Amino acid sequence: MERVADNMEKYENYKSKMERLKKAMASGFYLEAIAIEYAVIEDRIESVLRHSGKFNPNRHKSLDSKLNKLGDMRREKKSLANKYFSEELLDSLYKWKNDKRNPLTHALLKLKLSDEELKETAEQGKTLAYAFRDKANQHNRALKRQKKQ
Repeated sequence: MERVADNMEKYENYKSKMERLKKAMASGFYLEAIAIEYAVIEDRIESVLRHSGKFNPNRHKSLDSKLNKLGDMRREKKSLANKYFSEELLDSLYKWKNDKRNPLTHALLKLKLSDEELKETAEQGKTLAYAFRDKANQHNRALKRQKKQ
């Protein structure tokens, strides 16, 4: 069974993964960067769902299920999710995952990939991971403020 990390462990782990992402990009280790980006995006979406009280571990096991739930939350016009997560951002996450990351990782040994293709996918993922991370943090802080009122 998976042990749940405390907040400080989570923070240190997250911080080390972001440092590793920077190193991977700088060193040209684009596959590692893509894996970290995917994990960061999934972790931040789960964080938003947990903070919102909408996370169901039995239903939200995949990135798609988490993204779909966030999309449902976003459609509630007066929700914080609607305010912080644009349709464009969620669409970009889906497109990166489905059109770039998934084909690359699922057919890794069958595809002839140039370093340029890997780099482009990693750079897109990094941009999305950072953008989503920032929006998730803003959302979660706003939710805490809202609960205090």
